[in-house]
Amino acid sequence: MKFDSIRSIIPQILLGVSALVMTGSAEPIPTAHTEFRPGQPWPDSRGVHINAHGFCLLDFEGRHYWYGAHKIEGKTEDEKNEAGVRCYVSDDLMNWQDQGLVLSVFEKDAHPDLKDAFILDRPKVIYQEATKTFLLYFKLYPPKSKGGKSGKDYAWVGVATSAKPLGPFEYKGYFLGNHDKFGTGDFAIFQDEDGSIHHIAVRKPDKALILGRLSEDGLKPVGEYKVLEGVTIKTEAPAFFRRNGKVYLLGSGTSGWAPNPARMFVADQLAGPYKELPNPCRGVNPINQLGPDKTFGGQSTFVYPVAGRKDAWIAMFDINKPEDPIRAGYIWLPIEFEGEHPVIRWRDQWDLSVFP
Repeated sequence: MKFDSIRSIIPQILLGVSALVMTGSAEPIPTAHTEFRPGQPWPDSRGVHINAHGFCLLDFEGRHYWYGAHKIEGKTEDEKNEAGVRCYVSDDLMNWQDQGLVLSVFEKDAHPDLKDAFILDRPKVIYQEATKTFLLYFKLYPPKSKGGKSGKDYAWVGVATSAKPLGPFEYKGYFLGNHDKFGTGDFAIFQDEDGSIHHIAVRKPDKALILGRLSEDGLKPVGEYKVLEGVTIKTEAPAFFRRNGKVYLLGSGTSGWAPNPARMFVADQLAGPYKELPNPCRGVNPINQLGPDKTFGGQSTFVYPVAGRKDAWIAMFDINKPEDPIRAGYIWLPIEFEGEHPVIRWRDQWDLSVFP
């Protein structure tokens, strides 16, 4: 076999090794990536599948930080299955080094809210320049016995802080978000250009998307929440980004763990009113044969502005596997624009050269 032919199959060999790692059938092997491969196994620098779900990314001092929920081997989404929030660090967005848990529910001195929680999900981290503080927010489901409700029928928003991006984060308590007995579901944290922090969440039980402002220290709401006008009821998994003076919202419908069509909205300001745009997804994921009507098999999680690149946004999705969440996957795709309309086109592989 010619050398060029051998070289051409090296990526496939690495992906095969990664797949074995995900299934526990081989020892981890260090892996280097030169491109994004949406929907494929994604091992970290040690060769272990990245375990950071419902995630967010933060750019700080030229490095990228990936924070996500750490799932426990052998636990389903119907069980208490998260050890806390895990962080990975990268200089190129492709190759990630595991930095361990930055918030653990199993530490001997962990707060009872964390130790007893049914689940901890969808962490979001921001940096507050005024106080030099990193703020970590997460869905905190209390034990199933709380208020006679099952774990996922009643949700808090937990908050933790740290002076360093790698923590450890100190738990500061929780809030309900809309001051009612039902709490909130999926949420986003939006830090505006003036530094103000906003909490956007799915209100229960009607599943309207609501917006509230947080206190200057970011630990609790101040004032009343309002429903985001123009956003379709039962829109969850919200991810916001600002471009050319407009605010965009990427989300999904509500269908449990099953994928559904992505939703996109735009407004002149965060508070709305919002206008619904066409489904941004184009093409088909060849791994599972799912296209725009199923968001390639994923659900929106985050939209990341790529530092140092002009008009560069990455739409990020989780591929949910409720029966085996530790092996759930990820889909990252660049956002293009046709006029003012965002387009998320399927690509088997890509790199940052797609952006100016």
